[in-house]
Amino acid sequence: MRKRVLAIILRVAKSVGLFALARWLTARDLRILCYHGGALRDEHDFSPGLFMSKGTFATRMEFLARHRYPVLSLDEAVAKLGAGTWPRCGTVITIDDGWFGSYQIMAPILRNHRFPATLYIASYYLEKQTQVFNVAANYALWLARDQVLQLSLISDQLTGDYRLADSGARGKARELLTALAESLNGAAERQRLFRQLCMVLRLDAADLERSRICTFLTLDEARDLENHGIDVQLHTHRHAFPPDDFEQAKTEIEDNRRALALLGDRPRRHFCYPSGDYERHQLPWLAQFGIVSATTIKSGFTRPGASPYELRRFLDSERVSQLEFEAEMCGFFELVRRCGYAI
Repeated sequence: MRKRVLAIILRVAKSVGLFALARWLTARDLRILCYHGGALRDEHDFSPGLFMSKGTFATRMEFLARHRYPVLSLDEAVAKLGAGTWPRCGTVITIDDGWFGSYQIMAPILRNHRFPATLYIASYYLEKQTQVFNVAANYALWLARDQVLQLSLISDQLTGDYRLADSGARGKARELLTALAESLNGAAERQRLFRQLCMVLRLDAADLERSRICTFLTLDEARDLENHGIDVQLHTHRHAFPPDDFEQAKTEIEDNRRALALLGDRPRRHFCYPSGDYERHQLPWLAQFGIVSATTIKSGFTRPGASPYELRRFLDSERVSQLEFEAEMCGFFELVRRCGYAI
């Protein structure tokens, strides 16, 4: 119901010229878009907040091109942050994590439009090249949602039967499996647990591995992206930035840089907070780590003179309609937020 009402409001606002007015009023503000993985099969149906279909992503990029939103690199945008001298309605494209679908699905579309982008890679799974267990296991449970799962068949450390058609039961099974996976010694053991889960669910684990569902791109693929206008930057090594441990946070950045150094000697000085989690007292840490900018998942445009360590982004996803995307890009939603209303 809320979506239907919102769509009516947006259609009326657009038809009476409010979208055009909002674009003019917010033209000096920087738009930073945030994406995650491109769907190789049906992952956008499984997790529409995390994975986006090829068609939706292509439509978004075509919109930017057709409506002449100048797409600039993050480097250029940050360099001009103080005075806000980027082009009117300047736009930056960022992609988080390092999913293989970013390379296979999104990169060719970006290349077709000659759009620069920044890919923040959490490098642990770049190195390990196994499925990301918590996401892959959840995907397997979703694929087998017509079944009842006996967890004891997977491990003698687990008990209980879970009807996977029920999202609550499926979520509980996922929590138990993830907790067990976190107690294991490394990615290889977690991959064996994933294969055992697939066997119990009568899923083809080998097929999922060959198709690289829920895996990260390789070093060679990341290197190829950098050769075609996509800048690889920091997202920590283990997708964690602990707020209460300076040394561990520093280690996460150092390990991330060490892993990405194999791509070449390009400076790694832009950062994305894992899951958007950070505390204000961590902001001074970033300068000590040699980081010049950090993106959040706080909604909104970036205004001239804003803190480079709290850059706001619009988290685009399969859940967002094309009309909602247009309302965000033109600044209509931004003006609504500035009036104190939640979107």
